[in-house]
Amino acid sequence: MPNLLKVALRLLLLLLVGSPLAAQQQQAKRSRFVITKGNDTVAVELFSRDGNALTSEIYQTNGPRTQYTMDLKPDSSISHVEFTRVTQNNQSIGVSIFFLDTVVKAQMSVAGQTDQFEFPSRKAIPILVVSFALCEQIIRASHLEVGKSASYTALRLGAGDTTQLTVTRFHKDSVSFAMQGAQLKAALGTNGDVVGGVHLGQGWTITRTP
Repeated sequence: MPNLLKVALRLLLLLLVGSPLAAQQQQAKRSRFVITKGNDTVAVELFSRDGNALTSEIYQTNGPRTQYTMDLKPDSSISHVEFTRVTQNNQSIGVSIFFLDTVVKAQMSVAGQTDQFEFPSRKAIPILVVSFALCEQIIRASHLEVGKSASYTALRLGAGDTTQLTVTRFHKDSVSFAMQGAQLKAALGTNGDVVGGVHLGQGWTITRTP
């Protein structure tokens, strides 16, 4: 009986010690994109997907710091965005956007002032050129076959305006994003995740690291 009691105690200890480890393993894995221009680092993005949420933190070497959380639908499209950016001047900008079936509703807060706006749209998405995690999510949501394109009304989170965005799957492992003032290309791995890319106008190279 004493031996059985010892075994039971050991099993209990293993469960107690193992539970936090299991919980940590179940936490969303964080990935990273590094944006460089020549030998200089432009920005680093740390992001994760956990269930129906995409979360990202972006640190730009010229000052701005960005954080966002996006709620995802079962088809990988985006239903809601909470976005915060702290500028070089330490000014905080907050944006909340809801992508509904036929309308987009948004609220922006800057320097203690809040503005609200909405507009009708059935194909609207957020875009942020320093976030390749977001580009990856758009690719997942578009479900494009090779040679096909999709057009969207894109809300530019960094600029606070809208533009037309065309996403094209021009090769089985390559996707382009074309909009006013920016053209991005993303390279896909065998599992469909973005492994790297370029911002043609800025001369940026984007690399995914473990």
